[in-house]
Amino acid sequence: MSSEANFPNLRHQQAARFSNPLLRQWHLSEDPRTCASLLQEALPLMELQPLEPAASWWFYGANLHLGSMVATAWTAKPMRATFSDRRDRIAVLGYGGEQRLRQASRTWRCGIGCCVLMAKDPCTMESSLSSAVAFALSDEQLLQAAMSMGGYHHQPSGWQDILDQAHGWSPPENPSAPSLLAALRQTVDMAGQLSGYGRGLLDSLQLDDQIHRLMAAMLLPDLREEKSLERLRHRQRQGRDAFDELIDYIKQNLGSPLTLSVLESRSHYSRRALQYAFAERMGCGATQWIKNQRLDLARRRLENPTPTDSVGSIAKECGYRSLGLFSVDFQQRFFVKPSQLLRESRPD
Repeated sequence: MSSEANFPNLRHQQAARFSNPLLRQWHLSEDPRTCASLLQEALPLMELQPLEPAASWWFYGANLHLGSMVATAWTAKPMRATFSDRRDRIAVLGYGGEQRLRQASRTWRCGIGCCVLMAKDPCTMESSLSSAVAFALSDEQLLQAAMSMGGYHHQPSGWQDILDQAHGWSPPENPSAPSLLAALRQTVDMAGQLSGYGRGLLDSLQLDDQIHRLMAAMLLPDLREEKSLERLRHRQRQGRDAFDELIDYIKQNLGSPLTLSVLESRSHYSRRALQYAFAERMGCGATQWIKNQRLDLARRRLENPTPTDSVGSIAKECGYRSLGLFSVDFQQRFFVKPSQLLRESRPD
């Protein structure tokens, strides 16, 4: 779908041919060095070269922080990008035109609606007038998300081999692939829609975790089978101590990131089973319960501060990366500003 709504005050009408969800806050540049600096924040870019005369070349780009991940987006005239050997993999989603990715003497094409995942080796990308979103994925996070989703205690044999063979990979032909790819694109679109509300909201939604989960589900066939609930029922027949241990772990680590992948890895529950267990035992979802625990801890700390405490330090201690989000959540729960409670709790 083409729309100028994504690109207000365009200088180049050709860019309106494509709809890229992350370019709502674009930066226009005609200098390849500036564009390279933007891409290097998210990808291991070595070199960026326009494939047209400099006088007519342009690049609309934007970066978006999603927790531990930086997603980069662009709509640009034809260009060539060279990427170095790296620790993470590069995933490219096509939103217009065509990207041609070359690695180990083979070429993969990424057009509108496509997803291509490159191995860790050096590669090059040549594009026409095109639009895309790209981000880096780590094997460690992919495997952690996969183990959590499947409820595995140990990494199944063969999973690393599957990742290592994902060389110019695109979604396989299976019944779930179109739906998983659509969900991935919807997640990226959601990130773009919420990008104007601040990084704190995007971090709290853990969209980077969701992206790793969707990519893991597309890569690993084991995750597309219904096994997790049966494993949970078996553990429940043997005793429910795993959930109690998870609650203890959460309470002891409220200042650390507690994504659903982390919780599942600690408890070996699947996401679905984990949410079911929290609803049954705690009366709410896992994310809501953790937020309440963090806010309760914050209130206790604000009511009994040390001389060096500030609202910001207490928010960080309680697991909040955004002071603004902490203030909003605290006021909604306790109907008082955290700064006011801290001020009134200090001795005269």
